[in-house]
Amino acid sequence: MIKTIGNNVDQDLYVYESKLDFGKEFGQKILDLVLTTPDIFPSRHNYKKTLKDVLRNAGKEKTREILKRMDKFHKLYPDQDPIEFHQYFFTEELKTEFMSIIPDWLKTFTEEGPDFMLQIGSQGQVLYPHKGHRRTCSLFFLLQSDGQETRWYRNTQDFEVIDALRIPDIDCVEQVISSVIRPGKWYVFNHREWHSVHKYVSDRPRINIGIDFNDISATELVKLVKQHEG
Repeated sequence: MIKTIGNNVDQDLYVYESKLDFGKEFGQKILDLVLTTPDIFPSRHNYKKTLKDVLRNAGKEKTREILKRMDKFHKLYPDQDPIEFHQYFFTEELKTEFMSIIPDWLKTFTEEGPDFMLQIGSQGQVLYPHKGHRRTCSLFFLLQSDGQETRWYRNTQDFEVIDALRIPDIDCVEQVISSVIRPGKWYVFNHREWHSVHKYVSDRPRINIGIDFNDISATELVKLVKQHEG
């Protein structure tokens, strides 16, 4: 379910539930492997920097601003621990299998082509608003979830996006989309707009796979998907 909040919101700019129908058996295979033999998936180590590592190279002024923004989040979500998200590569064999089942029009749409990713979220109750560094958008396929909510935001006023840790000043953004993403559906997911994740009662990991793009916009991907989803 996707709900628009506020006026003059282009829902498709943030998230779009498509009618694409491929990869369900492959998705089930990946879920089974994650639950039984998770160690076969190589970790994306570039996503494992600690906050101390991030701030070390940010400089004093930007560090102060990042900590100020984080303090606002802590006050907004008291007694809620951050969700731990970990990202993984596919093995070469699984990557080849994945590539064989996605439509040809997705393989050739961009110069870089698609990249594949496995993501597992566990523990905690909230992932603070953030935006992607390199990937612009993806086709997002949820394998396991318990109704977590993804929220998207837009700026109400300008502020510096600090690349060391791309989180907003929460006083300068407003929520525009609330989405409970459904397992077994392909969604166009905009990683370049501010978004957060909110977890409720279950301790089951939230597991998804993604077809990532770094050189097209979510708007372009939505247009392409609509042309081919039938």
